[in-house]
Amino acid sequence: MKNKINIFLILLLTLGFSCNDSLEEVNIDPNTFPSAGDEQVLSSAIGFMGYIVETDLNYSESFLWSQYYTWGIGVSIGNEERYVSDPGDFNGYWQRAYANSLADLNYITKTSTNKAYRGIANVLKAYLFQGLVDHFGDIPFTEALSGSIEDGSVLTPNYDSAETVIYPALVAMLDEALEDLSTADEDEISRIGPGDFIYYDDDEEVESTDISKWIKFANSLKLRVLMRTSEVSPQGAAIQTLISTGTFIESVADMPFIPYTGNTGDQNPMFARAEFGVGMFYFASNATLDLLESLDDPRAEVFYTKATTGTFAGQLHGIDQGTIDNEPFTAPASDYSMASAYAYSSSKPVILMSPWEVWFLRAEAAARYSTSDDAGTAFSTAIELNFGYMGVADAASYISTLNFAGATTLDAKLDMIGIQKWISLNGTQEDEGWIESRRFDRPASRIFTDGIFQTPPASVLPSGTFPSSWLYPESERSFNPNALPQRSITDAIFWDN
Repeated sequence: MKNKINIFLILLLTLGFSCNDSLEEVNIDPNTFPSAGDEQVLSSAIGFMGYIVETDLNYSESFLWSQYYTWGIGVSIGNEERYVSDPGDFNGYWQRAYANSLADLNYITKTSTNKAYRGIANVLKAYLFQGLVDHFGDIPFTEALSGSIEDGSVLTPNYDSAETVIYPALVAMLDEALEDLSTADEDEISRIGPGDFIYYDDDEEVESTDISKWIKFANSLKLRVLMRTSEVSPQGAAIQTLISTGTFIESVADMPFIPYTGNTGDQNPMFARAEFGVGMFYFASNATLDLLESLDDPRAEVFYTKATTGTFAGQLHGIDQGTIDNEPFTAPASDYSMASAYAYSSSKPVILMSPWEVWFLRAEAAARYSTSDDAGTAFSTAIELNFGYMGVADAASYISTLNFAGATTLDAKLDMIGIQKWISLNGTQEDEGWIESRRFDRPASRIFTDGIFQTPPASVLPSGTFPSSWLYPESERSFNPNALPQRSITDAIFWDN
């Protein structure tokens, strides 16, 4: 079992001093600030990542723009549902990513002499930087995190091209991580402590981190980065080599996630944020429910609760995207389907990358680039793993109804992979679901914008037009004179065509 330790307690114990200890007793230079060790800094970075991934990303615009959910009863319809975006909405994500997690991880990669810690830090840095690119496009990268005197005191960093600079650099960063992780010696690995919330096993017979799982995470993330550009800059040769030589997240046992006990102070960040306010008030979107019903998909009843009152009591009952104003004003939330405990609970883990996501990537890679994988087998494995994680039986029967073997063209295969991947990311990786809906919505087949997705009636965008990116944060444009001109939410990220 993973043991999650309170970040702030660790830092307090590490950096704090007893009022009764003299400087001589602790043997510290009174003119020098104490520095935290690798474990404490890593624990801080991962702690912030939990909030970033689950709240800044999953429980953000992406929660609605992925069309898994729509606005519910109890509050006025929000701007997100009308596709009205405010730059101030993204201040927190930008600041927490750069000033907290990335700053901590950069400290480790710059100062640590431990290859294992450096490798872990570079994996997580690549993860966070990819997320920033996939929402904003061009961002500070080469000059980012260079505010210290020794780094040149760069407080207003220039922006780099996401396409020509950052994405290639992420591959190099992951290669560096893989080199460090694969060559770390036993002593370095043994020094990875419980500050590694993701893979540290605190079983008294183990009490260590399985470095092979970090290698699988690094390879899987590298595959995600390479596959993201498939529609604009295919990386077939690199992907073929990676699939044939690398190890990957293949099962739930390999899955990188941040655990929560559900106790006060250690709750899933989405749950904690929602419950601090009005609670979870979003309803199931018919964009998703209609598709699940058309496929006779048994996962629907695990993603969402059934209505317990009203005309549809005992059934799944959602509403069309953005149509809450058409519902009876006095109708209780219990008349509708909402997020289940699978998608919303105090102890729900924050999944950074799931095995079903990775197997869908491998299925797509096999279909596009004829890798050593079999596309149909990888496709089926992804669905089986998602069913198993959700506790849904008889994946084989469901898979047989999809008839992947009957998809004779690449576009037909990509449509099936894209739809099933989007379904499987519901409830655990909503932000990745929104990102991948944009990528699979390609010129040859607009499966989401011309099919699955519904235009909210109050949308300020033309019918059939949906958001493709986030606005640059207000704080960044206010304080960084090198910030780029503001973008529109319909501006596509470079890999999105």
